[in-house]
Amino acid sequence: MGSRLSSENLLFDPTGQGRSPALFFDFDGTLVPISSRPSEVRLSEDHARLLCRLADRFPTFVISGRGEADLLSRLPPADLAGISGDHGAVRLFAGERHLHPLAQKAGALLPEFASRAKAVLEALPGVKVEPKEFSLSVHYRAVDPSRVPEASALLWQIFGEFSGREIFRISEGKMVWEVRPVGGVTKEETLDFFLVALASRADQDGGPGYFPVMAGDDTTDLEAVNRAVTRGGIGLWIGDPPAGLAPEAKVLSSPDDLWEILERLLERPADAFGPQDPSR
Repeated sequence: MGSRLSSENLLFDPTGQGRSPALFFDFDGTLVPISSRPSEVRLSEDHARLLCRLADRFPTFVISGRGEADLLSRLPPADLAGISGDHGAVRLFAGERHLHPLAQKAGALLPEFASRAKAVLEALPGVKVEPKEFSLSVHYRAVDPSRVPEASALLWQIFGEFSGREIFRISEGKMVWEVRPVGGVTKEETLDFFLVALASRADQDGGPGYFPVMAGDDTTDLEAVNRAVTRGGIGLWIGDPPAGLAPEAKVLSSPDDLWEILERLLERPADAFGPQDPSR
């Protein structure tokens, strides 16, 4: 686990079938560093340009836990093959917006929980409750470490009283608790969704299709990174590798290391790559 990755590793289908890479990225912690103020995070101008250049050569997707509108405000959406927000509840592809069936019900129930969570949890100094359309984040990076167990206990108490708790779950990320729908509202199933959409278009062109390259850094990314590996692609992990990471996954130290790899990838001539993105 954690072998060094070169840009050449991203060019070639690990299964030898001649497929081209399709790039999938988480946002926070992967394309941009983790920040104590998520609302202030932006791609640098250089990285935004680089992302557009990547999207010109490869089908490029961003799959994030951020809400749809929030994520769109931080990306060049017209240049990307697809974007997904709210952990996969919303999926944008080829000009169409696809909503996961569970998301609609989750969105109707979430305001009840969000109102209660903000009233109770934000009474603790440093807690920030971030409601989204179909999920909710509770950030505790700024909380006194001695009070984190108290915040956790309050969150679970509120969740236990929530009328919609059967269709939500709580997962823990980097100094954040995520309250999100159960079922197929996950980044790994979103990766599958986009790959199926790409495959249908590749079939029309008679091409060999695509293999996934998925980069992530946090709990909700883990299974998507592993899914890329099991689908005959490449999994990239940013930061310390967690338990359960596929042994075949590659580990990078930081978002800067990822951008360095991607910049070198673009130094390769266009004819070094396989079929172009059929969704464009």
